[in-house]
Amino acid sequence: MLYWQTATMEMMYTQVAAALKQHGRSAHPRDYLNFLCLGRRENPGDGVEKSEKNKFGRSMIYIHSKVMIVDDEYALVGTSNINQRGMDGRRDTEIAVGCWEAQPDDTPINCGHVQAFRKALWSEHFGGYEDDFAIPESLACVKKVIELGEKHWNSYTQDRIEEDIPHLLTYPIDISRDGHVTYSATCSGGHFPGTKAHILGRKSGILPSRLTL
Repeated sequence: MLYWQTATMEMMYTQVAAALKQHGRSAHPRDYLNFLCLGRRENPGDGVEKSEKNKFGRSMIYIHSKVMIVDDEYALVGTSNINQRGMDGRRDTEIAVGCWEAQPDDTPINCGHVQAFRKALWSEHFGGYEDDFAIPESLACVKKVIELGEKHWNSYTQDRIEEDIPHLLTYPIDISRDGHVTYSATCSGGHFPGTKAHILGRKSGILPSRLTL
């Protein structure tokens, strides 16, 4: 799973890098595309036996719902995955709600409900609202997201437990200008902190007996 996830991210970054090169732009691919993840720190407590896995109180946050917000005009919140089970319509039961908010003449909406939803969501997971969040496509906003994500990741990986760190963390990968993906230098041995899971994954030579399509 992690191997193919990395392959997908690298494919996307190399396409962005190729487009920038084609148009003579000196920008970095991360100025246009970034991946983040959700995590938290929680003190195991005095009554919990300390193990190598839980002594630093790290855990990822799993959220089943999927959210897409486009240009502060359209928001889609749903449960389905982009696979046969989620999209077939005759297997898993799924639900989704779409919200579209646009002016008749296609002029941008300022402070509309979709934009307010995005700002509230970002404020919750970044630990507060930043003025740069107002224009998400701006380079200032992108740089602020990267800055906060890396700050929260550093708090997540340090030995000292800070339970009140915001949830949104930079995904631990480094991106070259040509779009090549490597694991973050902050991760010893290329593993997620406190685990043996390799960030970039490894390609298996066999297929499991059961596959989720």
